[in-house]
Amino acid sequence: MALIIHPSYFMDVYTVLQVYRHKKLEIDIHDSYVKQTYRSRAYIAASNGRLTLNIPIIHDGTGQSTLYQDVYLDQSQPWASNHLKSIASAYKNSPYFEYYEDDIVKLYEHIPDKLIDWNLKTMQWLLHQLYLDTPFAFTDSYQQDPMATFLITAKKKEQAALEPYPQVFQEKHGFLHPLSGLDLLFNLGPAARAYLKEQKVK
Repeated sequence: MALIIHPSYFMDVYTVLQVYRHKKLEIDIHDSYVKQTYRSRAYIAASNGRLTLNIPIIHDGTGQSTLYQDVYLDQSQPWASNHLKSIASAYKNSPYFEYYEDDIVKLYEHIPDKLIDWNLKTMQWLLHQLYLDTPFAFTDSYQQDPMATFLITAKKKEQAALEPYPQVFQEKHGFLHPLSGLDLLFNLGPAARAYLKEQKVK
């Protein structure tokens, strides 16, 4: 059975776990844009605790619901360079950041105009680095899938507790969760798959 997801900004670790557990992915891009979800934010572990990386978007000003696939990035703000600096600052001392640093810098050199295209790009990049090149297809319409809604909703994700793994600032802040899959990649590297395999959370 395929896992249905809405593309998110460097998908969080729990979503990565669900991708690992499924042999097929279906990407639903026909949903409406909802604020304060993983559509336009990601969390990383920084020196002062959990840091939110927010992507600014261009609002149409109508107050009406906007389709996710019609949302444009606000390129007038230096959010991309700020995010890249924050990621480098947070993970420069992690065990595997140096192995992926050049690739992630290249990723940020070409930012698409639309939010959904950028999220698809970060999703594919992250899954490829984690050796999770799961086959995927796009749905033809909005699926109203409860799991997809749960996975994209940032605040609900705290209910899905994962087993701790070593993090850069763990001695200072304890195990931080939920976080972007970048945290898993930079801290565990190739061992991330073994970690995902051991997880018992549903």
